[in-house]
Amino acid sequence: MREEVFHAETSAQLARARQAAVAGRERLTRLIGLSGDDVAFRLPERLPDLPADKPEFRDIEARAMTERLDVQAAARETERLAGSLGLTRATRFINVLELGPAATKEDPEPWKRGFEVSLQLPIFDWGGARVTKAEAIYMQALHRVAGTAVNARSEVREAYSAYHAAYDTAKRYRDEIVPLRRKISEENMLRYNGMLISVFELLADAREQVGAVNGYIGALRDFWLSESDLQASFNGSPTGRRASAPGAFGGMAPNPAQAGH
Repeated sequence: MREEVFHAETSAQLARARQAAVAGRERLTRLIGLSGDDVAFRLPERLPDLPADKPEFRDIEARAMTERLDVQAAARETERLAGSLGLTRATRFINVLELGPAATKEDPEPWKRGFEVSLQLPIFDWGGARVTKAEAIYMQALHRVAGTAVNARSEVREAYSAYHAAYDTAKRYRDEIVPLRRKISEENMLRYNGMLISVFELLADAREQVGAVNGYIGALRDFWLSESDLQASFNGSPTGRRASAPGAFGGMAPNPAQAGH
């Protein structure tokens, strides 16, 4: 009865996995806008292998400051605002990541102290009390840019941490868990051939090996999703794919192409 219920549960999980595959394919079809005969596109049978060494990204926060579209849009908005306020004479520049007197410099003198990451915007000659309101509006805009930059740096750091953690998890499955499970299965087969264990114990061990392979497939999937999220974080806010993608791997039957890892 234990083996019968395992077979029934596995059949139900297979049906859910097949439906999840159909739903995922249809979401992809909608995202890339295909119709007609184009919906018969082919996808790879398996995920790419985990890289042999952990890929490294350097200067991720500085890269976010130069590449993020939301940061660039916020900076351009302050330029537009300055033009609409009639501010044209810039007397100094400020690193909005370090708002305060110590972060300003007189143009074109060099910075008094260095920063690994900076986002410079101009400070204007206000010309007296008549433009106090304009100054307040512009400084509010600078603080909004600072908030956008702070969030961008935080999101990139978070995505990079998730990327490293996903790689380490997948590597542990690949190099330790799956090989150990395979070795245990081989030893149990020897014990079964020697009539030291029953067929039911052998089947229970096979289920555990299936679980280990499924765990590796899920970990490998998470790594490639985290790599995609990290790349996306350099361009804008994270997409949240990890939260929305179906996590059906825990109950799926293993892909024979993956089981060799």
